[in-house]
Amino acid sequence: MPGLELRREAKGRDELVCRKCDARFPEGRATQDGWHYSCPECGEAEGIGEGLRRVRPTEQ
Repeated sequence: MPGLELRREAKGRDELVCRKCDARFPEGRATQDGWHYSCPECGEAEGIGEGLRRVRPTEQ
């Protein structure tokens, strides 16, 4: 499904922040498969919305 793939690529450009260590990094560094996410810095926080949160480009 080309539309679905395009949408996944756009989300891959978001930045994430770890709720445990406050590290900030691109979404692509937090996942190997596009489904499971963990903090690449501390390795303790897992899951978007649980241990990691998305940051909009306008947020500092």
